[in-house]
Amino acid sequence: MEGTYFGVLGQYSHANAQFVWDTATIFDKDTGNWGVSGLAGHGWKSGSFYFGGEIFVDYANIKNVLAQTVTPVSQLTLERKVGAGANLLAGVTAFDDRMLTYGLVGVGATNFSGSITVSNASLKGDVWYPVLSLGAGADWAIAPSLSVRVQGKHTFYYDVSDRIFPDQTSQSYDFDTTSVSVGLIWRPWN
Repeated sequence: MEGTYFGVLGQYSHANAQFVWDTATIFDKDTGNWGVSGLAGHGWKSGSFYFGGEIFVDYANIKNVLAQTVTPVSQLTLERKVGAGANLLAGVTAFDDRMLTYGLVGVGATNFSGSITVSNASLKGDVWYPVLSLGAGADWAIAPSLSVRVQGKHTFYYDVSDRIFPDQTSQSYDFDTTSVSVGLIWRPWN
């Protein structure tokens, strides 16, 4: 389980997305979609204890669209597509180092884009938000240099209000995301 590794994970991401314009709740509903992530990292062992760091990029097109006019908004689309960041992992190995269970904390940024029509005025925005992630997972070695990873992660979006549409300041939204991932981890130098 030590050394440099690379991984590809399929993921399902879910968010209870809420968007409020002034005092009108435009939408407040669950949304989700499938996605994919790639990562590269390096891990160290001390006895059965494991420590590591990894960087990642993910794509999950989580989109919400206004279903009907909510005065004064007649059209709204909000999308979360690409995220990137770094995770710190800490855990323990078992079964002769064939299994790693870990917790993670991560920081990064996620891209949001949106378009809105308010009282016949149209606005578009595209911005990166800082995020904090907490999660846990397990790697199970199926070959000397290949493991299966299962991971759950919750991402908190920091200060998301009033930034997608900077010409307006009466907006707030919550897009905290939970994702479950399954994929392969390859340690080519094991």
